[in-house]
Amino acid sequence: MLNENKFSKYLLYAIGEIVLVVIGILIALGISNWNDNRKNNAETNDFIGRLTEEIEINIDNVDLAIELQSKHIAASKSILDMFHKDKKNINPESFDSLMIIIYQSASVEINNGTFSEGLNTGKIGSIPSDKLRSALYSLISIISDTRRLEQINTNDLNGPFTQFLYPNYNYRKMDDKFSEYKGKIGETKFKNFDNLTLLNNMEFENYMDNRFFNNSVQLEQYEKLKTELLRLNKLLQNE
Repeated sequence: MLNENKFSKYLLYAIGEIVLVVIGILIALGISNWNDNRKNNAETNDFIGRLTEEIEINIDNVDLAIELQSKHIAASKSILDMFHKDKKNINPESFDSLMIIIYQSASVEINNGTFSEGLNTGKIGSIPSDKLRSALYSLISIISDTRRLEQINTNDLNGPFTQFLYPNYNYRKMDDKFSEYKGKIGETKFKNFDNLTLLNNMEFENYMDNRFFNNSVQLEQYEKLKTELLRLNKLLQNE
């Protein structure tokens, strides 16, 4: 009986030791998980903070692109309106000032260092909000569409349109008055060449119509991009 009593006490003691060890392990695991979660949350919050700053910069950049694109559209529309006016009532320098605006290609500067980091490291996947994660992944296709339209517009501007202008338009007159190198290029030798003769050319009218159309499509895409960036910014602020 004494032996049985000692064994029972020993068994209870052993079970107690095992329970204490298990509890200790569970506590250690809990602390480890807590530390890991705290670290992950800190990294996610840091990423969201940096991404918010990047999105806000991009919103400002898109605003600049929208402003420039709006000027392109207004300039091409002004030249299209000139086709219906008497050349005597059109100032050649006004025409050249519009042409230099049209001849500037527009592209939005998109900072995506933090965004790319989130894609490559999986940090976007660690964001708790399903809505925010979905919006970030959708941004990829919107940026891709924006770049595609910019390339189409640039190709249109620097392709046949440029080749058409070389024999039909005096660049030097325009550049000497309105380019960043004005006053340095010097006057053209062909002072009697009239750039306004383009207003009697249907091919030039078609090019202007195309400039108006392509710039309008690109402007719509910039506005779509801005809307999405504003939505993302709001979701990031909420997160």
